[in-house]
Amino acid sequence: MDEQVNAYIKYLSNLKEISRPKMPKFDIEAYSDNEYKMAINKVLEDYEGVDDFLITLHYLKGE
Repeated sequence: MDEQVNAYIKYLSNLKEISRPKMPKFDIEAYSDNEYKMAINKVLEDYEGVDDFLITLHYLKGE
């Protein structure tokens, strides 16, 4: 068991560090509340015909 643990520690020590990219700074005040609401309503409108329940059932059944 110790051999497996030591091998796993050695494997993890050989992995390279992943650095996250810097996110751009967004101007929070660039859009008005009305523009956000319009964008959200547009997304909801686009997915209005999608049957979420049926998709979830298919996903849970593995289909």
